Amino acid sequence: MTEDQTKYAQDLLYRYNAGNCTPEEEIQIEAWFNAYANTVADVEYSENMELIGQEIWAKLPATDVAIKRKLWPRFAAAAAIILVLFGVFKLYERNLTPEQPLVQNQKEQITPGTFGATLTLANGKQIRLSHLKNGLFAEEAGVKITKTAKGELVYEVKDEADNTLKTNTLSTAKGETFKVELPDGSSVWLNAASSLTYTTNLANAEIRKVKLSGEAYFKVAHDKEHPFVVTTRGHDIKVLGTEFNVSSYENDDEEITTLVQGKISMNTSRDRIILAPGEKGTVHNGGIEKSTANIEAATGWKNNEFVFASQDIKSIMKLIARWYDVNITYEGEIPSEKISGSISRFSDIHSVLNILQATGTVKIKTMGNRVVVSTM
Repeated sequence: MTEDQTKYAQDLLYRYNAGNCTPEEEIQIEAWFNAYANTVADVEYSENMELIGQEIWAKLPATDVAIKRKLWPRFAAAAAIILVLFGVFKLYERNLTPEQPLVQNQKEQITPGTFGATLTLANGKQIRLSHLKNGLFAEEAGVKITKTAKGELVYEVKDEADNTLKTNTLSTAKGETFKVELPDGSSVWLNAASSLTYTTNLANAEIRKVKLSGEAYFKVAHDKEHPFVVTTRGHDIKVLGTEFNVSSYENDDEEITTLVQGKISMNTSRDRIILAPGEKGTVHNGGIEKSTANIEAATGWKNNEFVFASQDIKSIMKLIARWYDVNITYEGEIPSEKISGSISRFSDIHSVLNILQATGTVKIKTMGNRVVVSTM
């Protein structure tokens, strides 16, 4: 490893530790760690759950299979870690053959999702944000729209901002995620295959109303005089200032809103409930059921993790399909056993599928852009 490579790695890791990396650089660092994790061989499970590097090994509930739980906190940029990461990175550059995966597959290139979205302005113009240079790129209705160095979209309301009603839509395709700071200062993280529609006069509106399709995490700027309302296909969520996650995909039977901080009300045509932190509201057939939430599972995607909490294979495969942009097909009667665990969303798809197959519930193989799940 050259001196320039060492310096580059040190700089990159220090910036990651400080939270100053671009999305692309974060993907590169986490790919290094995933590569390092894949070189750890035959680690024995112990009752004390041995900590190895940046991994914890834990058993899946209701199975005898040990899986790796990736932990991605900000880490200290130690010289030893840099050497390990770059050593593994160099192995991958030489295209050394990894361990034979459990999944029976062809070696197609199915890549994880990335940071990107499409912004549709009020005049119908569409802008691909992943291809856009950083800086100011649009002004409308007294609002400046800027893409930051971190790849995020920021709306800045100018002093002379008017109340002209102009509507923007931010949408992600399968395999994309994005963050936007709205004109009122609220932040929204969009998951894959989702869209958020809002007006550029949001900062001055009596009711700050947005429309969501898909999944998003909201961090709403507090303003008790101007309620913030999220409308989905089946319910409305009203808040003043709080943090919550909403999942409302068209191909899901249920819509789920999970409250992290603050207090919110959920409304359908026939029901209304109030959520406290740590609770979720599930909308089904016009009714709302309140229950205790698993915050980590509901918001793991925002932190670039798949977190499975007692979910069946078909539910998990929906998440994989949206993030890796693959088609899922089933052969035979798929068992409904529940699986728990987690792994980085930037892992190679075969690493994720290997873990699912290791539970002993299903067989999985890839065929082109198709993932076939069958009974054992």
